Amino acid sequence: MDERCSGPHSGPMETFESLVRAEFAPKNTYLNTASCGLLPARTVEAMRVAVESVADGRPSDMFDDVEAARAAFARLAGVPAGRVAAGASVAVYSGLIAASLPPGAEVLTAEDDFSSVVNPFHVRGDLKLRAVPLERIAESVRPGTALVAVSAAQSADGRIADLAGIARAARAHGARTYVDVSQAAGWLPIQADAYDFVSSVAFKWLVCPRGV
Repeated sequence: MDERCSGPHSGPMETFESLVRAEFAPKNTYLNTASCGLLPARTVEAMRVAVESVADGRPSDMFDDVEAARAAFARLAGVPAGRVAAGASVAVYSGLIAASLPPGAEVLTAEDDFSSVVNPFHVRGDLKLRAVPLERIAESVRPGTALVAVSAAQSADGRIADLAGIARAARAHGARTYVDVSQAAGWLPIQADAYDFVSSVAFKWLVCPRGV
């Protein structure tokens, strides 16, 4: 693969390494991107300009920035930009999905999955939650399962769910699928339209500030 890159932010002979070094310059060796990604230099500059504009009394509405971010995520997720909603947290969208389920609906989850994925369903109080080991999710979908909610990659240990198998099993039993790709989007190929609902924070591998 040719390492030379070209584009609006690069010269004709810049290498991938030189581009990365131009965008990321931590003072220490940084190994915790899975928890919180490093911000690229261009993101830091954009945030500085936005904050200073507010301090100077000329705030920007940022609608164009939001639309650009929606379009960028849509390209990564393989869906039209019109299907992408911008919000502040995975828990908010988990709560919306939980609120849409009828009383008594069965929700299948992975044992010890991240709290933002599963807690909103517990809070409902009138849903039937069933947790199984991650490796058994697909085989555990059954008639009467209304929703399968799972992280694409587990926050605790990085295990990857069998998303294709889960989607097939859910379709076979008439269940919907909800996938949190917070620990996957940006490095693991995601085809979001293979599932009914997909959510993601963007401050990990998508190198955005928190709250996106």
